[in-house]
Amino acid sequence: MNMADKYMQDHDLDALFAAAARDTAQDPSADLLARVLADAEAVQPKAMPIEASAPRRGMFDGILAVIGGWPSLGGLAAATVAGVWIGFSATPTVLPDGLASLVGQSDTEYLAYLDTSYAYLEEDVQ
Repeated sequence: MNMADKYMQDHDLDALFAAAARDTAQDPSADLLARVLADAEAVQPKAMPIEASAPRRGMFDGILAVIGGWPSLGGLAAATVAGVWIGFSATPTVLPDGLASLVGQSDTEYLAYLDTSYAYLEEDVQ
């Protein structure tokens, strides 16, 4: 007897599984199956009504709620437009050429246009 004869081959296992499938003595009784199903139904959770959840809010809605809603957003937009308008229309006393002197290509430094006179501070000293 060689080593291969000591172990079962695939066709031997197939024959054993087929014989076990034909054997009806091992089938559970109908009474046992009924009791198992009754126990399973007893431990299952009861169906609960599904409540409609609130619709999810997006990131923009959350930011809008934090700043105070549409009226506050309108105020912020107006202040932004006013700030940009004031920034672009700088008076000639501060910047002689307006904003163009800051953004344009020139060899002069824009800080030289600012008023460096501190004469108003000396008036209170005398």
